Amino acid sequence: MFQSERFFREAWPTISQAVESPADAARAVQWILGRTGLTRGTAVLDAPCGFGRHSVEFARRGYHVTGVDFNETEVERARSAAKSARVTMRLMCQDMRDMEFSGEFDLAVNLFSSIGYFSDDEDRLLLDRFWHALKPGGLFVLDTRNRDHSVRAMPPEERLPVDDGTLRIENRFDATTSRWHARWWRLPHEAGDAATGELVGETEIRLYAAHELRAMLRPERWSQVDVYGALDGTPFSLDTPRLVFVARK
Repeated sequence: MFQSERFFREAWPTISQAVESPADAARAVQWILGRTGLTRGTAVLDAPCGFGRHSVEFARRGYHVTGVDFNETEVERARSAAKSARVTMRLMCQDMRDMEFSGEFDLAVNLFSSIGYFSDDEDRLLLDRFWHALKPGGLFVLDTRNRDHSVRAMPPEERLPVDDGTLRIENRFDATTSRWHARWWRLPHEAGDAATGELVGETEIRLYAAHELRAMLRPERWSQVDVYGALDGTPFSLDTPRLVFVARK
């Protein structure tokens, strides 16, 4: 169990497809492939894969994809997405902390702020599991929020349009622990600015600064580690909302 598990098991599948854009996924995958130079037909690990938006894009381009996610609903949606796209993928319903791959993949990705929901020690072990999953010379792409941007610029509230209304996200960032606490509310279309809405769930995630994640990647294990500010090659700075690592085993 982890603190946000109930949210991701019960609430996230009801909003994930509205929050996560397939168009964004296609652009991210295109940049990743251009940056890594991965040739068609090689093996890609996407964990967690959610409803398969990145996995499908890799498969469309001719890669052998394995997607891992602990949520059965999202894995079944990924199967449906693969079928609709007429691509083949291997999909596994498993907690990514339990992955036991060894030297199977040319590329592994952990995208859309999918690290930090566990303890710091568990996050270190998770990064080790990605390292073990890669072949020698394989590449790992990690994409998450930039802690140093969030500590200064995280708004107290965000609103995201969804099919049946609006998601209102109440944010609280604890700078002493680097943990972001969020309460997710669903507002109907006709709700005014003062409406509270229905509480969907709560999440808590540890946000990392670039130097922290770089140390957790255990530099003795990676031959090269590059840092970016987005999945489009934007240079990293304290002002970039995202933090992207490209590490070679």
